[in-house]
Amino acid sequence: MDDMKTFTIPDDDLCGKIRYLASLRYTISEIATILLIPADELRLRFANPKDPLACAYKAGKVESQAKYRDRVKKAAEDGESWAISIIEGWERRQLEEELGCHE
Repeated sequence: MDDMKTFTIPDDDLCGKIRYLASLRYTISEIATILLIPADELRLRFANPKDPLACAYKAGKVESQAKYRDRVKKAAEDGESWAISIIEGWERRQLEEELGCHE
């Protein structure tokens, strides 16, 4: 039998830290290093979509993307063709998912 104990991660304040670091686009390994958590343990937690830490990580990534998308939207409204093209791609993917045509 293995004598190693499983590392337990307190969920309280940790979710906010993980969300913030994910919004800055740190990798899972980098987040683990910053928070002094074994990366393998963090990856196991993130593999469960119902785990609060996994939800915090995904929310941070989406939050970061929302800021980026807002800037692209403003550029498209200003007539930037590159931004209009990106917005059209987002609209296409959004419609595909709404219609059930996504993977």
